[in-house]
Amino acid sequence: MDTYSETLEWIYNLRGGVIDLRLERMDQALSLFGHPERQFPALHIAGTNGKGSTAAMLHRMLTLAGYRTGLYTSPHLVSFAERIRVGDREIAPGDVVDLACEVRERISAAGVPLTFFEIVTVMAFIYFARRRIDIGVIEVGLGGRLDATNLVRPIATMITTISKDHEAYLGSDLLSIAREKAGIIKPGVPVVCGALPSEVAALIRQLAEEKHSPSYFLGRDFKIFLKKKGFFDYKGIKHDFHDSVVALYGRHQQTNAAVALAALELAGDSFPVGEAEIRQGLKSVVWPGRFEIMREHPWVILDGAHNGEGVKALAEGLKEFRQGRKIKLLFAAMEDKDWRYMLSVLLPLMDEVVLTRVRMERSAEPEQLAGCTAGILPHRVVKDACAGLTLLYQEAGPDDIILAAGSLYLLGEIRPAAQELGARA
Repeated sequence: MDTYSETLEWIYNLRGGVIDLRLERMDQALSLFGHPERQFPALHIAGTNGKGSTAAMLHRMLTLAGYRTGLYTSPHLVSFAERIRVGDREIAPGDVVDLACEVRERISAAGVPLTFFEIVTVMAFIYFARRRIDIGVIEVGLGGRLDATNLVRPIATMITTISKDHEAYLGSDLLSIAREKAGIIKPGVPVVCGALPSEVAALIRQLAEEKHSPSYFLGRDFKIFLKKKGFFDYKGIKHDFHDSVVALYGRHQQTNAAVALAALELAGDSFPVGEAEIRQGLKSVVWPGRFEIMREHPWVILDGAHNGEGVKALAEGLKEFRQGRKIKLLFAAMEDKDWRYMLSVLLPLMDEVVLTRVRMERSAEPEQLAGCTAGILPHRVVKDACAGLTLLYQEAGPDDIILAAGSLYLLGEIRPAAQELGARA
């Protein structure tokens, strides 16, 4: 039997292949295991940003309500097991080894080649079915229509946001991207949508009507009213909640909470959740790498924003949070992301920047990034990300903010070091 490290090496080595968005292979592979994806109802979440946070909120509230809830998300930050959870527990290493071995043997014998994400998705669905979950909270990987997760049987679907990302696969304009993400809408199954551009909302409403699927939009069918000190009021489809608070920082997280609450309302006939569990779930939800404060004095914050919309939300959060403090940025990005735009949004808020890279071929070189900072503010190039974090920490004043952003892969690489810094607080 393979060891856990050998199993992960096999899975990760599948990442280098071409992304081939089709569902036929997934359907064939899942049929080899008796279609586990049909053995539990799901809440299915697509969107450019916010889908992971929304999934985490739903998972937390449903778990507190006593349901055996599966959570499937991607990517992970540090541990592969973060992707697959039942209740508060991540999948065990031994289960990863056994499932990977079983899937590899069966698809090889059947001649069904799968990509990295397809393999992991098959493993997750088998795991959830065998653990007899009551409900699965399933985050889309890429797009929606042809995503490997799009064979689940949802009782509600969600589209959190729509903006440009992964244009090579989803299209170069918002309506093309929206059409792909709206592909998760199923006949007769309600869809909940977050804050969307008007033309995108109109398209999704039309697509939902064609499938006789009720559609609910933030600002039209349910609303959120922001208050001081992070509190908000939710005026819902059926219920209202006053003076709620969500543990995740930023106004965009309160918007994500509204989407989660609307979906929970629509699922309420089958999976009712009480107000106490809703409030406690929002107050105690944890989602690493989203304006995550690792320590105070100096402040160390990790944020996985890696596209234009995410970085704008981060910038808004920083303006509210900084209160006159200096901000020093540790930045790395994937070469295929719009890092020029990301830096154009972040740099005006910064007092200093250290440019670095992650240990991946796709990483943009820090010398390349430096072209955007010339003449704007002081910058240094430190090719080792952990060394860059340590350098900023050693030089920081007690009230400075050290922000690491630009890539989830950066956060995964430095998070153990950031946790060590947090332990010193």
